[in-house]
Amino acid sequence: MDLPLSQFTALDLERELYAYGLETKGTKQERYERLLSARRKFKQPPWRPRRPSIAKFGARVQLGDFAEIRMMKQSECELLCRKIQWRLERVRRTEDGEGLEYFHPEVLGRIDRSKTYMLNMDEMLVRQEPYVHKIFVIFLSRTNGQEHNLCYARSMAKLRGWNEQTEEFELPLITSENIASEDAEIGMLQTTIITPENIAKALTYVLTEIRATKLNNFVAIACDQIRLGLPAVTQLVEESGLAMLPYIGDIRDLQQVLRNMFCSACVRCSMRLENELLTRTTYEEQLNRIINSNATGNMNAMLRLMDYVNQLPGILLEMWSHEEHRDKPISLLGLNNQMLKLYASHVKRELPPITFEDCASGAGLLQLIVFDALWWLSPEHEPEEIYANPSRQN
Repeated sequence: MDLPLSQFTALDLERELYAYGLETKGTKQERYERLLSARRKFKQPPWRPRRPSIAKFGARVQLGDFAEIRMMKQSECELLCRKIQWRLERVRRTEDGEGLEYFHPEVLGRIDRSKTYMLNMDEMLVRQEPYVHKIFVIFLSRTNGQEHNLCYARSMAKLRGWNEQTEEFELPLITSENIASEDAEIGMLQTTIITPENIAKALTYVLTEIRATKLNNFVAIACDQIRLGLPAVTQLVEESGLAMLPYIGDIRDLQQVLRNMFCSACVRCSMRLENELLTRTTYEEQLNRIINSNATGNMNAMLRLMDYVNQLPGILLEMWSHEEHRDKPISLLGLNNQMLKLYASHVKRELPPITFEDCASGAGLLQLIVFDALWWLSPEHEPEEIYANPSRQN
């Protein structure tokens, strides 16, 4: 689908010009005219077959809209379509009937039970104009940062109001009737696109599968608990009869907060925490020594740092109870959302523009499914492909 170029952002123009092998420099108007001319000249190159589309529950995505797919060889496109197909089978309607969601419980059954894992949870900002598009995701990964796999996703879209600033969309599309007054004071964008109830429902799917398969090596949820309203989410999850995993903030996010609070002493302290090798017999002394070395007078920053430190002991003890870490030192370098953020940055750059109506109908989620297949694109068969076609095992 050729979306009118008037709705393209500067990033959209740059991505498309790269796909046509054209110069990306110049003003937005110059790039606009350059791309418009290329579209007219190369409407459908005769040496490249038209790419197929994928559809689910009325939502449709043209694979040819992706610049990378448009330039693929036919054999590469066929390989990609096989990887898209099994992902598409795991797309379903949400229970509230307001959209589509992706849930892949089988990925939980493939983990190594001798290793420790965590859930990575956040919402990815895809687009800020002409409408706002975010995707809420839950990944699972090793506590050392490896084996990062998508488990759940739900796409959300909202039209921008005439008086809304672009910067507001960096804030979460989360709302609750009980939003703390301090959040309101910092200008948290309040919408009804996704609620703590929606987040709790998504976590319930994952935690139910973890309990059903008797996986006891998930030790934490890495997320921004303030932004995502985790206290309210925890209450809802526990009311459903499930035990909520401990949650821990991303130390890189914490460091950014501390920088914004102009507390370099706390930043240095957090960096020492991140690089410290903590041992089972001395971790309390190590944490106390690092904290006591902080001579800051900024009590607000110190409180934020202590909130993070107080989350550590329970998670560390749980990690030491598993074979992977027994009698071994633990580093906090992998206990964060850095791989999720890397993934999200590529999503923002690679997803092509679509209309608000298509995005809201579910095409925004289907675009993520296509991107995830691209992210893992290789000649090797994924387990889901082998299971779908047992003959490939030979």
